[in-house]
Amino acid sequence: MPTVREFARLTTRQVSSSLDRTSISASAFDWLLRYGRGSDHDFPFVQIVSPDTISLQNYVGVVETPCGTQIEILPKHVSETSDVSRVRSLLIKMISESLNLCPRRAGNADVAAFHMPMTEWFAGAFLDEASDLIRRGLRSGYAVIEARESFLRGRLDVARQIGAASGLHQFSVQLDEYSLDRPENRILRSAVEHVARNTASSENWRRARELSVLLGEVPESGNMSSDLGKWERGRQLADYGRVKPLAELLLTHRLPFATFGDRKGISMLFPMERLFERYVFSSVSASLKPGVKSVWQPNRHHLCSLGADEWFRLKPDMLVHNETRRWIIDAKWKRLNRDRSANFGLSQADFYQLFAYGQKYLQGSGDMFLMYPQIDDFPEVPGPFEFSRDLRLHVLPFDMHSRTAPVWLKVIDKDSNESAA
Repeated sequence: MPTVREFARLTTRQVSSSLDRTSISASAFDWLLRYGRGSDHDFPFVQIVSPDTISLQNYVGVVETPCGTQIEILPKHVSETSDVSRVRSLLIKMISESLNLCPRRAGNADVAAFHMPMTEWFAGAFLDEASDLIRRGLRSGYAVIEARESFLRGRLDVARQIGAASGLHQFSVQLDEYSLDRPENRILRSAVEHVARNTASSENWRRARELSVLLGEVPESGNMSSDLGKWERGRQLADYGRVKPLAELLLTHRLPFATFGDRKGISMLFPMERLFERYVFSSVSASLKPGVKSVWQPNRHHLCSLGADEWFRLKPDMLVHNETRRWIIDAKWKRLNRDRSANFGLSQADFYQLFAYGQKYLQGSGDMFLMYPQIDDFPEVPGPFEFSRDLRLHVLPFDMHSRTAPVWLKVIDKDSNESAA
């Protein structure tokens, strides 16, 4: 399985493989060219560079073509000298936290060394959650069934009884049957069978077959989109919360921030910007002291108004606040450089965006933080940048392995102490 990083080039020519370029078969190339360029309902995954070369875009994960070619795509911050297995494990952690998955499989030796493909890891994670759910007990529900009975029970279906051309000695009735045949369990059974049919891991196949036997009373879903739409929430089904995103990902290959999949293969691709934003939010939230809270993508303010209409909603990645102060944090998945004449790679549009956030969410006074992934040659950006005497922007590296950006904690602790004083 070729391993590359974001924006790598795939070609049908024979070239020496690296993280930025690799050769693929003509059939895989044609399929990626046909389906990877996007449509009205999909995001473009590849772009044409030349007649025999395409360029990947900003997605990470695994894509499998119908001919069996699997391509693993890692974050672009990885370098040729990086420990690739460590980056793979980091990517698994980021995806797991973004999906609110139980992290216990991260301790698995195969995952730590990343000897298994990412798709098999997700299949194993789903089987873990499904096994736990079945052990705790599946939820039953009432399903309406229609039947012809020789005696009256349940509810008489008057319309069907009147319309019956023959057999008037029998009753057309509707019965509420209490059984395991409910949408959530049908999706669960379908996902188990999907793993059994598609996995290349003997261990995952064995576990899927065992679960299939335990789910023998539950039919597979006849309409997955309908059953997913009927998936109920509430305390009665709280135990199903962890298994749903994995089952949905396995069956449809789609989440609000996952895209691109073909039913002939298992493909799981995630926009790296979204993963990074959510990973930073998770890390920041875990580091906050008591009394300080975080809000994911607040959307209370707009840039402007026209009469009674609000225009252009403002949604920073996160808002951190205590009883007296607020801080804005935005995460950008970009590689900065040390070229000061080119503004270190910083975007003027991003600064305009943060300025608007500062005016609307901080009323023009306070500290904001713009975090970028830490790389070996991350520039020493002087700062903070001052929009005014009272509104400051700190540009910081975020260490994805240690999950820290220490400067922002110092600023927030200083502000909190001043508030307390």
